[in-house]
Amino acid sequence: MVFVKQERLLRISKSSLLQVHIYLQESNIGWFTDVILQEMLQAIQPALPGKVTECLKGSKTASQFKNRALQVAYYIDKADPLGQVLLQEPRIKDEDEVEGHDVDSESPETNKGLFTYKALRPARNVLVLVPEPFDANNDVLIPSMLNVDIG
Repeated sequence: MVFVKQERLLRISKSSLLQVHIYLQESNIGWFTDVILQEMLQAIQPALPGKVTECLKGSKTASQFKNRALQVAYYIDKADPLGQVLLQEPRIKDEDEVEGHDVDSESPETNKGLFTYKALRPARNVLVLVPEPFDANNDVLIPSMLNVDIG
C-alpha cells in the first residue's frame, strides 16, 4: 500500500501553530478535501488534550473516529524543531494615511508598509492523521513506518 504524506500548519492560538501530518492512501487523494479535514478536526478536537497527555507520558497509541463519511486514526507525537513561521498580514491604514495615497501603484516606495509580519511559534507536538472513507467492516489502515497501533 502506497501512502502520500501531506503537511499542514494549524493555528491553535494567537501566536502558536500545530504541525499536522496527514498520511493518505494514494487512492484517497481525490476524496480528501479541506471540508473533510475541517469535519475531522472538529470531531477529534475534544480528545486532543488527552492525546497530548499520553504523548508526554511516552505513549504512542492511535485513537479512531468514525462517522458515515469518514474514519480517521490519530495521535500526537513529538515534533521535529520547525523554527518560526512568519505570517504576512495586510496593514490596516487609517483615513489620514489613505488620503492622497495611490494604493494600487506598483512603485516599491508607494507600497512601503502595506504589510506587517508576525512570528508564529510551532507547538512541540505534531498531530498525525490517517484518514480514509468510511468502511464499516475495517479499521483504518495505518502505514507500518509510523510504528503505532490503534488502541
